[in-house]
Amino acid sequence: MRLILVRHGESEWNKIGRYQGQEDAPLSELGQQQAQALAQRLKREKLDVIYASPLQRANNTARAIAEFHPDVPFIDDPALLEIHHGDWQGLYSPDVKAQYGAELREWQYFPTRSQMPNGESFSNILKRVIDFKERVLSERADQTVVFSTHDVVVKILVADALGINMDRINRLWITNASISVIEYGEDLPYLVSLSEACHLGKLATVRENQTAL
Repeated sequence: MRLILVRHGESEWNKIGRYQGQEDAPLSELGQQQAQALAQRLKREKLDVIYASPLQRANNTARAIAEFHPDVPFIDDPALLEIHHGDWQGLYSPDVKAQYGAELREWQYFPTRSQMPNGESFSNILKRVIDFKERVLSERADQTVVFSTHDVVVKILVADALGINMDRINRLWITNASISVIEYGEDLPYLVSLSEACHLGKLATVRENQTAL
């Protein structure tokens, strides 16, 4: 299976440094432009299925891709939701840092033992994402598959493919509307590209401008 991992275009809350998790923030104007550029990048790819998170920032990014692939099945699946940020959802990054400094540092450096207050545990998102990947792989071993999803989901799948410690995932930068490709065969999985964003040009999101991750 050739898996094309897409992180959604910039959302309105990405732009202002507000934690969103499973809150349904829409794409910003820049995010919509990024989604269109991404769709242009993938329009000549032979796709067999597109899976998307139900949250509109990822779903609408996927729908931009689907416009060039009208006959390709489009499937919403909650397994691709972002991690639930609990009490952090809706807060701005300086507020999270001020109110939850120790918890934020644990999330950044040791996510596997972290759980945001009233949020989702890392073990839960890890299980739902890996279980979903394994199910799709078993059903679509010889196909090209798109997952349009979120930051933490992409990081988990990349770390899983590379066999690296999940506590290192926040050292990966996955930019908005980027493509990461993993190829699964009979032997090892291979990471073919990571956070590819050449199609974005000047539309690319600057890492320093995203503080609520």
